[in-house]
Amino acid sequence: MLHNTTIKATSPYRWGNKMSLVDDCLPTHFSCDNGQCIENSKVCDFTPDCLHGEDEASCVRTFMKLRANYSALCDFEGGPCGWYELTPGDGFDWVRGSSPQVPPDYYGRPPPLDHTTNSTSGNFMFILKNSSSLHPRAVLRGPWFQQSASGCSLSFWHYNSGISVGAADMYLRMKNVQNNTIIWRSLYDQGPRWNHVMVQLGRITQPFQISLAKVSLGVFDGVSALDDIIFNNCSMPPSVEVCPSNTHFHCVHTRACIEHMQLCDLVDDCGDGSDEEGCSPDLQCNFEHGLCSWRQEQSGGDVFDWSLIQGPTPTFNTGPLKDHTLGTSFGHYLYIESSLPQEFKDTAVLLGPVLEPTLKRQAAHGRPWHPCVFRFHFHMFGAQVFRLAVYLRTTTTGRGQMLWVRYGNQGDKWHRKTLYLNSARPFQILIEGTVGDDFNGDIAIDDLSFLHCVPYEVKEHCDFESQDSCGWQTAGLDLGSPHAFLWSLDQGESIHDGEQYHRPVYDHTLGTEQGWYMYADSSNGGYGHTSDLHTPVISSTGPHCTLVFWYHMSGFTVGSLQVLLKFGNVIHEVWSQSGTQGTKWRRGEVFLGLAKNFQVVFRAQRGISYMGDVVIDDVHFLQCSPPFSNIQCTSEEYRCSNGHCIPQENLCDFINHCGDSSDEDTFICKGFSGHCSFEFDLCSWRQSSRDDFDWLIKAGRTSATGTGPSSDHTLRFPSGHYLYLKGSFPQAAGDVARIIGPRFSHRSKFCKMRFYVHMSGDGIGTLTVSILNEEQSFLQLNLTGDQGNYWQLKEVPLSSTWDFQVMLEGKVGRNPLADICLDDITFSPGCLLASTASTVNFITNPLSADSCPPGLLPCENGQCFSEEQRCDFRDDCGDGTDEKECGTSCSFESGRCGWKSSLADSFDWSLGTGSFQRIRPPYDHTLQNEYGHFMYLEATPVGLKGDKAHIRSSMWKESSTVCKLSFWYYISHKATGTIRLLIKTENSLVEMWNKTGHQGNFWNHVEIPLRKLRNFEVIFEGIRSMDLSGGAAFDDIEYIDCAPSAIPVSCPAVTDFVCISGHCIESRLECDSKPDCADGSDEIYCDHIAALPGSCSFNMEPSQWEESCQLSQDTGDDFDWAISHQSYTPGTGPPADHTPGGGGNYLYIYSAIQREGDVAAVTTRVVFPASIGLCHLRFWFYMHGSNKMGVLKVYTVGENGTSLLMWSATGNQGPQWNYANIVVSNPSPFRVTFQGEVGGDVWTDIALDDISFTEECVVGGAVTPQPMTCAADQYQCAYSFQCISQSWRCDGEPDCDDRSDEENCATLVPGTLPPQGRCPVGYFQCSNNVCLPSLLRCDDVPDCPHGEDEYNCPVLQCEAGELVCEDVPDCIPFQQRCDHFAHCKPFHPDESSCHECPPRYCLHHGVCHVENHGPVCMCLADWTGNRCHIKQKPSLTTPSPTREDINMDAVYAGIGIGLLLLTAGVAVCVLAVLKKNGCLIKPKSLDYEVMDDPVLDWGTEFPSLKRSSMKPGMKKGGQGLSISVYPWKNEPENQTWNVANLSFSNPLYNCPADANGPNCTSSEA
Repeated sequence: MLHNTTIKATSPYRWGNKMSLVDDCLPTHFSCDNGQCIENSKVCDFTPDCLHGEDEASCVRTFMKLRANYSALCDFEGGPCGWYELTPGDGFDWVRGSSPQVPPDYYGRPPPLDHTTNSTSGNFMFILKNSSSLHPRAVLRGPWFQQSASGCSLSFWHYNSGISVGAADMYLRMKNVQNNTIIWRSLYDQGPRWNHVMVQLGRITQPFQISLAKVSLGVFDGVSALDDIIFNNCSMPPSVEVCPSNTHFHCVHTRACIEHMQLCDLVDDCGDGSDEEGCSPDLQCNFEHGLCSWRQEQSGGDVFDWSLIQGPTPTFNTGPLKDHTLGTSFGHYLYIESSLPQEFKDTAVLLGPVLEPTLKRQAAHGRPWHPCVFRFHFHMFGAQVFRLAVYLRTTTTGRGQMLWVRYGNQGDKWHRKTLYLNSARPFQILIEGTVGDDFNGDIAIDDLSFLHCVPYEVKEHCDFESQDSCGWQTAGLDLGSPHAFLWSLDQGESIHDGEQYHRPVYDHTLGTEQGWYMYADSSNGGYGHTSDLHTPVISSTGPHCTLVFWYHMSGFTVGSLQVLLKFGNVIHEVWSQSGTQGTKWRRGEVFLGLAKNFQVVFRAQRGISYMGDVVIDDVHFLQCSPPFSNIQCTSEEYRCSNGHCIPQENLCDFINHCGDSSDEDTFICKGFSGHCSFEFDLCSWRQSSRDDFDWLIKAGRTSATGTGPSSDHTLRFPSGHYLYLKGSFPQAAGDVARIIGPRFSHRSKFCKMRFYVHMSGDGIGTLTVSILNEEQSFLQLNLTGDQGNYWQLKEVPLSSTWDFQVMLEGKVGRNPLADICLDDITFSPGCLLASTASTVNFITNPLSADSCPPGLLPCENGQCFSEEQRCDFRDDCGDGTDEKECGTSCSFESGRCGWKSSLADSFDWSLGTGSFQRIRPPYDHTLQNEYGHFMYLEATPVGLKGDKAHIRSSMWKESSTVCKLSFWYYISHKATGTIRLLIKTENSLVEMWNKTGHQGNFWNHVEIPLRKLRNFEVIFEGIRSMDLSGGAAFDDIEYIDCAPSAIPVSCPAVTDFVCISGHCIESRLECDSKPDCADGSDEIYCDHIAALPGSCSFNMEPSQWEESCQLSQDTGDDFDWAISHQSYTPGTGPPADHTPGGGGNYLYIYSAIQREGDVAAVTTRVVFPASIGLCHLRFWFYMHGSNKMGVLKVYTVGENGTSLLMWSATGNQGPQWNYANIVVSNPSPFRVTFQGEVGGDVWTDIALDDISFTEECVVGGAVTPQPMTCAADQYQCAYSFQCISQSWRCDGEPDCDDRSDEENCATLVPGTLPPQGRCPVGYFQCSNNVCLPSLLRCDDVPDCPHGEDEYNCPVLQCEAGELVCEDVPDCIPFQQRCDHFAHCKPFHPDESSCHECPPRYCLHHGVCHVENHGPVCMCLADWTGNRCHIKQKPSLTTPSPTREDINMDAVYAGIGIGLLLLTAGVAVCVLAVLKKNGCLIKPKSLDYEVMDDPVLDWGTEFPSLKRSSMKPGMKKGGQGLSISVYPWKNEPENQTWNVANLSFSNPLYNCPADANGPNCTSSEA
């Protein structure tokens, strides 16, 4: 029953401005009329807390109470209820009044009656306009409310009628939230009546306000009004003393009473959050942080995926405006996009987590049972909404049982649905959305939650006792057949006579006949039938997760057992065994590691008869718990980037222990030597020449079935590689193969080697690990015989009094089918490379007088070249020697041209000639005959589908901006395969091109832009498309324009330093006390580097270096570093410091008075921010003396004290200063430590000098200028630093230096046309229902609000005056416009606006004239096109075409000639002045526009040397950081650059330094 209550307006209180008649309350409280004090947070909360409701009087006028909830009403009869106009007095306002107060000139019919009383005396809010503003806007704002309940909705009556009444938007505004959320929108005339509107608000947890904005474009003619605003069910539940415990929950703090079904539903129904505490995150998802435990269907069961979105969906009049969780446009939800490319009845399926059987859980729990419940919110709004369905399935495929379905439009609101779930087996919920027959059919879901359901987990240990399958599920060919080959539980005591030879009598767990195991019964089924035993989907595992099980395979015709991993619809084998293995239980092991959302499958395959069953028992998941974040790592642990802590011994072992791979990052592993996973080659290992045959690199299983591994250990995938010894023919028993590792220093401490070995099968041979030094061998490990059918970790400690190498020797056993396999060899950080194997770059002084000086290499013609000149696309020798073996342009008529095959492939690219009989092209491309050569995939007798072959170039130094790779390829029905082109850099491998399938019986040409690259390899990958197949080929490789230009248009990296000469060097080489620019300009202005903490030249007083350099001696070492200017022990140490000319100091350790092995450490005081791969440390070191020289190491030390070795050097490095440039990394903030270790005698001094860090070390990220942007109407060239007019993009002429403006040009403008039908012929309907003249359609100028008038338009280059016709597509000539015949359908643009100029038709101040063929724009200088929208190019040679119909040609021509003469005169004067002052700068022909930069102001003069330490090439800005610039490109030759006050042209921005104008400004926020 409804109760009407009128609130007395006795208190003038307004929230935020309290004025009470009673002042006995605190400022934080509100005073009721009766003296009662209530908290301010209870004012305007939809619940009257004062006796007469005065705490709500400023917000509502009347309350209606229904049960325990209130409806708050404002009918504007007694006042505005707190609603107010935001900008009163601006001539367009919301006002409160009655029907007679509506001005009569607003309408052509009687004014509306008040909705509340249906009379002329009732009041309502309406728009009053008394201004002629072109863009009037009235904003009505309501009072601030504290919060709302989950069922809150807003209803009101809206009147919007007239010829031009404009649109209305209603917003939800929240305290301290900048952006508003649209919750309702009305467009234009709704008819002469009051319209009822209901808006869903839902649970809002913070103060909010409703705002109604009214906008009219230019003319307002009509009535827009608002009345009877009601907030329904918005009050929070009241406090109560007692709740019925069996059906309700008593909120902890608010003491409200809510239903059990509202627990853990992602909505704070209590108001204190207590109903959402203690809920399992695996059973809830609001999509604010992704899909949670839900996932997209990936096994082919649907057509497309659900999409994650914020705010409204892209299509108007369908989908929600906001999410359900937050009730704002900031919240996320999932929806199905019903627009193209989706088609009618296409489906998207979302899969929930796997849950425990409900019936089993009911029986297991002793406490009161609650049903398993699934709650979700759905939104189905739109004219073409089709279907949303929920299914429950107990299998891994299919839909299962339909639980619920809804069809059609359900209104613009979120609906809540609760489903009760029952299943006797583990089950999964599926949500399926189905597309309707048009694009107004978006369906959304949000806030998915389960209550009283239990996530299903596989038991870590399953022994199958008590017939418990532990969650393992059976799948087979025919589960319903009584004679199907299936897994089943059984005991030994049930064996019939004779079966004891087929399966075990005793289980493995108990060793008794009563023990249970799982077996695949071969008495059923047929030959080759399979049966799968699988887990449900496992959400995640830990880094050490290992599957261990015991298997029994006995019998004359026993089949095979496989372990498979299933990720969605992708399955791969990780373990297998076949044939009889004897009458005993054997151990199986599979390393799983970190994995997510996968299933483990045991697949049994039946043999040829019933004699032999496959049996498993005692299945363990060991150490499979996912990792968790620690609050603080110990000094013995490594802190991962994601916060996890792992033991340091787990670093760099090819296993992702962290979960984010930060423990395997190449920069973190810099201090680890000798590692190899054999994924591409042998790394630093080498085949021995003193053996009988070689180790091989293999992918996938070995040819010997049942002995080798199914996959490698690194990737645990068939494509992963490992090292193996093939024991079959032509090898014989006793033959050996040896592989030898890098040379390590005898100064290695705590050195150990780890590796994984797989040795399975009777009669297998022997593997030994030995240390080699001085031609002697010392055995460290011997493995002989069967070690088990799984990868095993072995660890070998290493030490020697001499430098040593590790040798792995494999010996063939008596069984030729038993192979020995190795993978993932790693060495601990204590294993230090010997000096002969060091990677230090030596820089030697005075060159010798040999044929080629030291450091240079001979050309074949007698000249010399440096290593830096090798493979740089330049013929520096003159005879091509320096480029000869790089993988160059090649016709393959004289060999491979340096292209090298990978050792890790199962087969190779072969060099061959044409053949009509064999599987390859019949002729080559170069000579076009059967004698010409090419590279092709060779078909081999053992080739398998998916086998890969690689051929690669050497490392190329750098390529130009316009570099392209051209080649010809041949793929036919006969010569099959896939060819991929890959580009490999230090940190990435990118596919540039691929082709597969029949391409015709001829050679095809392709040209791939490589662009500006540095330190890269080109790789051709070939893949077999079928077993035993091959033949795909390529020929005539050519690099086109790849040599970098003398003065490059751009650098490979934006951070590069540009020398005075214009050449680029990497920023890490700048200011490293070594000139890398040929002109030495990178070492001139280095004060900004020298000022960085830790950088030091040590040229200061001995007592000042620690403070000046910000370095500290370590207190836990054996002695200290010192500085000196000379050596005190003859025969060791530097004679002078590194600084040219000498005379300065250096840092050194004095070994004469120390013991061997003593260490001294010095550490930076400043903590560098965490970074990986960014911070470069440069220094010079001197290690010369005896052959007992010690060790120099560099560490990074993290916050918890963990030290990571970054670099080391041992042994005598020669009598010179040596240069080191290393990357120092740490996932946490770090310091850098230099540690010196004393050698074996007094001649082992170690010195350091000229230490410097790059700016990235201080910033903690890449030091680059802020992103360079072009103006809104410009196109930024992709690979050169240029801006051109957007209208020049895809116009058929390359305007960018890199030609990128003419690449990837579409044939159609993307987008979907909005519905048409409301506009007359000759008009186009925008998405907001505005009708535009169709002349504006497809004219390259967006006129609709979202540019939809340009959607789906053909991209054509039409002449001036012509129109683009989308129907043909073609250009409509100017003479065919307005000839009373529609040449172009469907919008007839050629017959549109023939007698008028559309509003804003001519852009950029152009003038519109209506002529015989319609409107024509007369454009100002620099603009052209039908609408003056195309920027005129500076070098146009063809004038714009004149039109016969324009009668003022002579007048305009005269004006143009006059302006031209005037411009020419001014230009001559300006040029004369510029020439006189030496400031004339000649721009490049393509430098049309300026690139805006938000940081740099190039309008200031460059500072002179006397006034500033800023140097040419530095990054100019707030931080003074180096960027890529070209300051000296236009330097006058006769000017001394290092003393001049420079003003320079920077081609990075294409703007002179002293320019001033709209195209040379900085865009600052």
